[in-house]
Amino acid sequence: MSDRPIAPPDIVLTGRFEPNEERRYTHVPFRVPDGLDQIHVRLGYGDRITSDPRARDGNTLDIGLFDERGTVASGPGFRGWSGSNRLAFTVGADWATPPYRSGPIGAGTWHVLLGPYKVWANGLDYQVEIWFDPGLVGQPPVPDLAGVGPSPLPPPAEPGWLRADLHCHSLYSDGDSWPWDLLAAASAAGLDVLAITDHNGAHGGLPAWAAGISAPLLVPGVEVTTYGGHWNAWGGAGWYDFREPTDEATQRAMDQARADGAFVSVNHPKPLGPDWGFPGVTGFDGLEVWNGPWAGMNRVALDRWDALLRAGEHVIAVGGSDTHQLTHRSEKAFPPKLGEPTTWLGLDPGEPPTVAAVLAALRAGRCFVAVSPSGPELYVAPDPGGTAGVRVRIVGAPGADLQLLGQTGEPETISIDGPDVTVTRHIPPDSAYLRAEVVTDHGDALAISNPVWRDPATFGP
Repeated sequence: MSDRPIAPPDIVLTGRFEPNEERRYTHVPFRVPDGLDQIHVRLGYGDRITSDPRARDGNTLDIGLFDERGTVASGPGFRGWSGSNRLAFTVGADWATPPYRSGPIGAGTWHVLLGPYKVWANGLDYQVEIWFDPGLVGQPPVPDLAGVGPSPLPPPAEPGWLRADLHCHSLYSDGDSWPWDLLAAASAAGLDVLAITDHNGAHGGLPAWAAGISAPLLVPGVEVTTYGGHWNAWGGAGWYDFREPTDEATQRAMDQARADGAFVSVNHPKPLGPDWGFPGVTGFDGLEVWNGPWAGMNRVALDRWDALLRAGEHVIAVGGSDTHQLTHRSEKAFPPKLGEPTTWLGLDPGEPPTVAAVLAALRAGRCFVAVSPSGPELYVAPDPGGTAGVRVRIVGAPGADLQLLGQTGEPETISIDGPDVTVTRHIPPDSAYLRAEVVTDHGDALAISNPVWRDPATFGP
């Protein structure tokens, strides 16, 4: 595919952002004539730096595109967003540069979406060049599904459980691999479920090429990436608005996603996550307590979740690797790896693995987060032998410690003295729940359960 046309652009849009306009999206209109099959867009600006929150003294400008159908939230006019990762792209009737959507090029007013994520003291001058029907040749990639298949690991110790990575990225945002390459890598890693959550994706639902794949199960998802924090929506109906970083706008978008049937979760609420900056937003289903390697300040996220539980909030703990790179070396201090951590999901025994079953397990809190697809396994459930009793089974963690935590008081610590250990406890009388962690002797997490609440009828099984 040609990178840019040779002829001069048909339209040039110029403008400037000042430092006080940082992190405020603007829609720059342009007119598209009738009868076109292709549009090519190129963005240029000076003093460019990366989007890494630690990089300063420069500019970072995000870009997206809306067609003639308008800029309304969750509307059909959204053709894609590539942030600062891809500044030149083509949108055509038959093909488009990932992550943009192909489709008819309708006449009317289109909008380039520009987001000045970082504006340094000298300001940010930009130039958007647009070509009409430049004749660029592109071919949608052919999916290679040869490496996609069932997990090579032995089945979990308890029936009906699946291993999932709920957070990763492909070439349809800022990842380095095609979605099917991620599926093949997930299969090789021993995962049964994969959710590819590309940033502000315009492609809703499951892609056509995934129709015949049963293992690993592909769960549709999107990472809604705002300037105040990120959140995932699994199983929604499309894209959700990310353009206004306020509590009110984020609440509206989350409420819309949940109304569409999505399970929504706050992502990596920890320093450099980037952190979560919407204290007034409520009603999210889950919180990502473990994002990438544990050493990456995940204890901060876990403590935030614990504070919500202690306040009586029924929020589900989930985890995800946030993998972006399969083929290139990550520059992060703690580079993510697919399946690390793994969210283990408990389906009803005999229930086929489907997207609906995965979402139901998440909503019911039938899940725990472990360091990898190999475990350790941490099954925490109501004990059928007694009222408000809890059964805790730990598989594959000899020599580690089990911590049992309630709503108040200090945790109870038990040494795990074998490869398969089961203990039972009652929920403390001054607590509404009991949950468990498996930790090393240094206090690093190996597995984290969701709580068993005193009244199961009010919250899952």
